Amino acid sequence: MSSGAGQEARSEAVDAALKKLEAGIEAFHADRIAEARSEFEAVIAAGAESRLTSRAGDYLAACDRAEASKDGKVNDAFLEAVMARNDGDLQGALKICTAGSRTRDGRFVYLASCIRALLGETEPALNSLEKAVELDPTNRVRAFHDADFASLNEDERFLSLVHDHSDGG
Repeated sequence: MSSGAGQEARSEAVDAALKKLEAGIEAFHADRIAEARSEFEAVIAAGAESRLTSRAGDYLAACDRAEASKDGKVNDAFLEAVMARNDGDLQGALKICTAGSRTRDGRFVYLASCIRALLGETEPALNSLEKAVELDPTNRVRAFHDADFASLNEDERFLSLVHDHSDGG
């Protein structure tokens, strides 16, 4: 395949993804959420340009909120997870935190690490905390001051995660 043919195929794939994104947005604004979700998922599955997949992901999150509000549920999954954790439903909160793309959201990953620490799951808690710090370095400071990690205060790995050694000291 020539370079021109490759460019043309790529351009057609981008055009197709853009049409799906536009159809999804139109369905979303017409309150056809299931149809919109299908279109946005197709854009992501096609692996089109990152700006298109990113936008489709944003709209998928909006679909989640729209569906949750119709069901009478809390329309903010993070708030729902925090409320479940505060109510003592640690397993329920953990399930919310680890669903789908939330495993790439520093807020959810951090909360999951807190919950795992409270459950006494040391290694999973540390693994989640490490990922939470990678996703958002401010989680390092949060963890240092967070009582949820009291059981890990003497753990060497925890201490290395909450102390920034990037300055060489």
